[in-house]
Parts: sequence; C-alpha cells; structure tokens
Amino acid sequence: MRYIITSLFLLLLNLANAQTKKTVTALEVPGKFEYARIDEKGVSVLPSGRYINPAGEMIRITHDPFGMRVSPDGTKAVTLHNGVFTIIDLISMKPTRVPSYDGKTPSPFSKGSFLGVDFGEQSHIVYLSGGDNGSVLIYDIQQMRRIDSISLNGKVGSILFEDSFTSDLLYNSDKKELLVLDRANFRMVRINMLTKQIVASIPCGRLPFGLSLSPDKKYAFVANVGMYSYPLIEGMTEQNYDSMLISHHPYGDNTKESINGTIIDGKKIPGVGSPASPEAMSVFVIDLTTNKVLSKLKTGHQVGELIEDIEVVGGASPNSIAVGKQFAYITNATNDNISVIDYRTQKIVKHIPVKVSSLLDKYRGLLPFGISLSKDEKKLYVALLGFNAVAVIDIASEKTVGLIPTGWGPSRVMLNKDEKELYIITARGLGAGPNGGIGYKKPIQGTFISDLQLGSFHKVAMPDSVQLAKYTATTLSNTFFQSTVEINQNPLPPLPGVYQSPIKHIVYITKENRTYDEVFGQIKEAKGDSSLARFGLDNEYTLLANQRERFKGLRVTPNHHKIARQFAFSDNFYCDSDASIHGHHWMMGVIPNEWVEANSSVSKTAKLFSSAPGRRFPGSTGSMDPEDFAEAGGIWEAFERKKKLFYNFGEANETAHVREEWYDTATGAGHGVMVPMQKALFSKTSRMYPGYNTNIPDQYRANQFEKEFTSKWLIGKELMPSLITIQLPNDHIAKARPEDGYTSAHSFMADNDLALGRILHFLSRTKYWKNMLVIITEDDPQGGVDHVDAHRSILMMAGPYVKKGHISKTHANFGAILKTIYNISGVPYVNQYDVTSSLLQDFFTDQPDFTPYTLEMHDSRIFDVNKAMKKYKTTIDWNKILKGPEMDKLEDMRADHYRQQKEGTVIK
Repeated sequence: MRYIITSLFLLLLNLANAQTKKTVTALEVPGKFEYARIDEKGVSVLPSGRYINPAGEMIRITHDPFGMRVSPDGTKAVTLHNGVFTIIDLISMKPTRVPSYDGKTPSPFSKGSFLGVDFGEQSHIVYLSGGDNGSVLIYDIQQMRRIDSISLNGKVGSILFEDSFTSDLLYNSDKKELLVLDRANFRMVRINMLTKQIVASIPCGRLPFGLSLSPDKKYAFVANVGMYSYPLIEGMTEQNYDSMLISHHPYGDNTKESINGTIIDGKKIPGVGSPASPEAMSVFVIDLTTNKVLSKLKTGHQVGELIEDIEVVGGASPNSIAVGKQFAYITNATNDNISVIDYRTQKIVKHIPVKVSSLLDKYRGLLPFGISLSKDEKKLYVALLGFNAVAVIDIASEKTVGLIPTGWGPSRVMLNKDEKELYIITARGLGAGPNGGIGYKKPIQGTFISDLQLGSFHKVAMPDSVQLAKYTATTLSNTFFQSTVEINQNPLPPLPGVYQSPIKHIVYITKENRTYDEVFGQIKEAKGDSSLARFGLDNEYTLLANQRERFKGLRVTPNHHKIARQFAFSDNFYCDSDASIHGHHWMMGVIPNEWVEANSSVSKTAKLFSSAPGRRFPGSTGSMDPEDFAEAGGIWEAFERKKKLFYNFGEANETAHVREEWYDTATGAGHGVMVPMQKALFSKTSRMYPGYNTNIPDQYRANQFEKEFTSKWLIGKELMPSLITIQLPNDHIAKARPEDGYTSAHSFMADNDLALGRILHFLSRTKYWKNMLVIITEDDPQGGVDHVDAHRSILMMAGPYVKKGHISKTHANFGAILKTIYNISGVPYVNQYDVTSSLLQDFFTDQPDFTPYTLEMHDSRIFDVNKAMKKYKTTIDWNKILKGPEMDKLEDMRADHYRQQKEGTVIK
C-alpha cells in the first residue's frame, strides 16, 4: 500500500512538473537526424537537411541548366548549360547530351554558353547562346551538327561593338528574326535570320538577363539584373595598372562616396551612381516598330525603402518575364514577389507576393526565377530557386494556391501546348552524393563537386486541386517540421530573445575548401572513411607509400584533431555551397540569388579595359557584390539593426578582378575595378588583416589578429564585440613554393592548422574566454572528397559552454550555424533558411569548463615557418605565443559564472 501511495505521489509530481515546464515551438529541417543521401526512387536528403521528393517523372541531366525551350511540335525540350545542351525526348524522357561523353558528338561551343536557347519555326533548328565569345549558334538536332554561328560584334550604324557576351535570346517568327541580349554591351540586338545580319542595337539597362515578347510581337521586355556599371580608377591604364591599385574596397554601398566618388591615396575614385538609377535592376519596355525604349521601370522594393520597418539593402533582381495580352509579369528574386506591368500605360500596377506558409512568409529566400503564364492568363507558374518548388499563383486573387515539389534549385518552368503537362528544370537535382571512398565507382561526369552534382528535368501532369493540395503538403514537409523545445539552461536558446545566454562573444572562423573525410576521416568513433584522410595524423592515410618512410610520425592537422577532441565537432555537417562564390554568401547569411547561380556556372573572361562595360562584370569569390545583396542583407545588417557590435577580419575583401600577390597584405587584395562593399560592413572591417590570398601565410594573419585584438580589446578602451568573423584561408591549398617553406599541399594545411591553433590558444587566454564561443568551419568543400557526400565538411565549436569530447550527429549546415549565432546573440533571423535549420543544442552544456586550449606545434618537415615569414622580415617568438596574453584566474571565471546565474543573467 505504501509503495502504491508513493508511486501515485511521484506520478502526480511528475505531471505537475511537466505542466509547469515552459516550451517553445521552433522550425527545423525534416532531416535533422539523418545524413545526406541520394535516393532516385524515394526521398533524398540535401546538405541543408531538407528532403527532395519531386512530383512527376524525373531524369538527371548535366548540372546547372538555366535555359529551356520546348520545340514547336511539342516533342522535344532543349536545356542549356555552360558549354553543354541537352535534348530531351518528351515522350520517352530520354536525354541526349551535346557534347557526348564519348566524344562522338562534338561540342558546338568554343567558350561556354549562357541562358539563351530557342527553336526556330522548324522543330529541328535550335538557336543557342555562345556566351563568352559573343555569338549565336545555329544547330540542327536531327543531323546533330552546327550549321552556323553569328557574331554580335561589329559596327551597327556608326558604333563599333566589341567583346559581346551573348545572354538570353528569342526567335520572333513574325519578323524572321532573333532578339538577343548582349550582357557585355548592355543592349538588345535584332538579327535578321534571312540575311544573318544585325539590323538594330537597342541600349538596355545593366547586365540584361531576361527577355520576353508580347503576344502581338510589338513589344520586347528586358529584365536587367545589374546594379552598377563598375568603373576603373581615374587615369588607370594597362601600363600603370599595378601602381594604381588601392588596398581595399573604395566605399560602402549607397553612400555619398559611392554615388559621387571619393579620393583614396591621392587617387580619384569614380562613383557608381545611385541604386535608384533607371538602368539599375529594372525592366525596359521596347517598341519593336521604332526600336525605342518606351519605359524604364523599377520593379520590386527599392534600396532605402522601409519594408516592415527594415531598410531594403539589396535591389529587386528582376530576372524573368511572362507576357499576356495586357500585362507583363516579372519575377523579383530578392523580394519574393512578382511585378505586374500594364504595358498599355507603361506603369507598374501592383506586386503579387509569393507566399508559401504563414510560418515563413515574413522571411525572404524563395528566390522566384523562371515564370510561365497559362493561356487563359489566370495562373502563373513560378520556379522558386530557394524553395525547391514551383509556385502556382492565382492572378485574380493574388494568392499562391499551391506548391509543386521539385529537385534542388528549380530555374525554369514551362507548360506544354494543351497545358496538361509542366516541364521543370533544376540546377542541382538530387544533390551530389559521395565523391570518393572505399568501393566508390567514379561516374562518367567526373567527381569534382559541380560536375558530379547533376541537374534534373521533370515532367509533371498538371495537377487538379486535390493533387495540388497533396503536392503542397509534401513541399512543406520536405522543408521543415515544428519541434517543441523545452526552455532550460542550455546556453543555446531555442529562439532569439527567449532568454539570455551566458555566451556574450562569438568568434566565427571560416576556412577554405576541405571536406570532412580529408581531415577527420580516421576518427574511429565518427562516421569517416580513413582511406580519404590525406590531411590527418597517420602516414598510412596521409602520404603516398613512397613517402611514408621519410615522414614517419607525420601530423598534418594536430590542432584540428586536438580541438575536435577537447571540445566538439560534427560528423554530419554540410556546406550548402559548391564553391567559394556560393560559400561566402551562405556563410554570411545571404542565399545566392539567380544572378550568382547563373553567373558562377558560366565561362567568362574579364576585360578590364574593354569598351564593353559588362566585361568588368561583378562576380566575386570571397565577397558579395551589389547584384547579390539580399533585401534585408545578411548577418552584418542583422547585427547592425539590433545595435550589436561586430568586427571583421578578412571576409568580403575579394571581388572578381583583384590582384593577390604576397605583398598585398593590407586586405589580401589590390583593387582596380571599383565595387562597393556592404555599407554595414565597410567601417567594421580590418584594413590590416589579409583575407583570401594563399600567397600570404596564415601565420601572418595570426600575427595580425593578435596585434589588433590586443590593441582594440585587451589594452584598448573598447570591449570585444558580440561577433568577430575571421577568414583563415590557406587550407584552400596552392601550388608548392619550396622557397617559401611550402613543399607540398600538406604544407598549406599545416600552416592553416598552426594558425587555427594559435588563434584558439590566444583567445582562450583572454579575459573574454569565460563568455566566448568559437565556431570553426569551411566556406565550401570543392577541394576535397568525402564518402558520405561531396558537401560534407568541417564544423567544430570550442568554448567553456561547449560539451567536451562531443561528436554531434545532428544534421547541420550554414543555416544551423547562423541560427546558433542569432539565437545566442538575440538577433532576429534574416531569411527562411535561418528559420528552418537544425537547432544545435547538443553541442552545449550549462556546466562550463574554463580550461584554455594549448597550441600543438607543427611538423617542421612539411612546413617551414621561418621561410614563410622571411619576406616579411618577421620571426615568430614561440615562447611569447605559448605564454599568451595575461589570463584571468580560473577561480575568478568560476565565481563570475555563478554570480551571473544568481543575478538571473542566464535566464530572464
């Protein structure tokens, strides 16, 4: 009886406790507890942790298709990639790749291709963009041969056009002509296909990208994705180029200096003008009877406008156009909306927002791209590049009535003639999958991540309302689920602002290009493949057989391994990016838009002194350009809005055309083409810390970081900011330079490992360590191989509140890192990837351990520090490094921790 009463009492007590526990609802990815995988007949798990379970029939095709057209007879579709096109039989769903992998069908392209593809009046004649060589190719898909090539270069009237770059194109059957966009010369060209002659050249806005015709063929519509025409420094020539470069970005975006110009080091720096310019991110309406531009319309939200009390940072990025009898519909990728133009009045009459869920609609990141209009002009079908779905929009009600699940990154959607089928292409299909390991068989397309990761073509029967509702439910469940999270003492709050974390300072270290298996593949307790651990700790895996005797006991990454063991790491983390240009967007809270995706996948040649302004194209690899800025910005703008202090070492210094020599130590780059930096970041970036530039040792960066940190936040009057970002790039690997101490690829990794260890050694001996979190990751995985997925990479966390010796199995990506930063800092989310990513609470403990990290020295047989630093007339005092700054006493840290808890600073 006594046992029963006691048990009943305990049960009631537990029920009471359960009822008093506070919980919140968070959104997380459905694959939170799964590893990335490809399942062609089932559900695939992307690097983001989102599912892919596409509707209809699917075939996998070459990566990154950004152009698509259906033949006049409706039997074939052609998709355009970079230097490749695919012919798809729409009945059998059989693809034919040109060029073929076996070389029997040669490539018709000489220098890539970009966006533009269309059929002529006959279903076997295809017109293809020649991209970088500025031509249009004519190809017969029956005979499988190139018939002709038409150059856009040459005189039109009195003007000589050079260095053209072919973008989108359309065949106008009424005039037997091609309309072709030239992104280099900011114009639309009309070509008479009977004479093969250019008959008109009409100025457009900057970087013309999307092209469409009205049904009566009287009007052409051009969407311009360019923000600025980027100038050189005044007086710069090919001869004095090197001596004229400046050592950093010239100005912040949309400032007095960027608009009007400035003076730097006595050099006159031209401005780029206002983002409100009608040539910037706009739609031009062209009267084809007169070849005159009728209107220049600024679609979407404008830079500086307030949307829900947040200042718009990025331009609308209008990109694709569908035209009806009265209205034209333009997708604005940055704003997640569609502009509606009444082209009889030449006015924008409204904007239709694309909405997917009440839980997500306040955040951006859907990235509407391709668009099609139904024949009755009642519905729009919109490819959502950022949401892996096609949105179905009812025009009259302006509502998104459904979502059709697709592969990863849909770029185009078209309807067949009777509108019984939809054709959809996606840039990344089902993802990459593994690209190495024991028993791995190399596929025909190759193992480099962007080659391996095939695109997809989907044929979907037009759904009725019942089927569309099912598709919508699938799309949403592929994207997120609602998790109930208990509010407790975990230093990572489940949402921003729920309670105050004991972590006050976050150091976010970004490295370059490594995969998980390369560095951690031999850790037995984790999910690794030791055969791929070329940057590990064991000769058997790290070196070729003929080198093992010479380098016995070699340790390439002792600090990576020690940090992982002492603190915590993930064996289920993935970069969302394929390469640096994507990675440095994703990492800093900006989802790469359609311009970034299309531009990064195309062959292109910069010509800085060309008369074609588009040849000084934006296209950064380590920073963001004004064409890329998100509506609300990214992490920098989020912290600025919340009035949280931040400071940047090395990120965002590398635009497309910089010089990167060993002596460019100020920021790692010499700038000649004037490109603005994000305004929020411009004054908060070190002018003495070099960003990406593998000609500069990471030891130089570690030295400079320690100097600036000490002067600013240890002996200076300033307090350490809430967020510090550090770029540490030499694990990217470069060509061996024995004269500089780099004898092999392993040398660069050893340099990076040593610098990483130094920085953590230093930070853990500062007064800020007791409230610090250090996050370490890679910007992209393109340099390596992995047996789980080519995107799998490195994520480590270190600090007093990080679990010791923990291996996280939670599926993580850049969104999860950003969610960690935002939740700890109390900074609101910026985009829908932040909101839906995994919550990484398993990394943390509420019982802090203030033990510092102690540096592991490098193996001098593979990296000679003295040689690396000789050019800089610097030797490193390792005794001073190991001593570190004066460290707070351990007992003081412990007392301060409990004082904070007592005062209620951990939980409000």
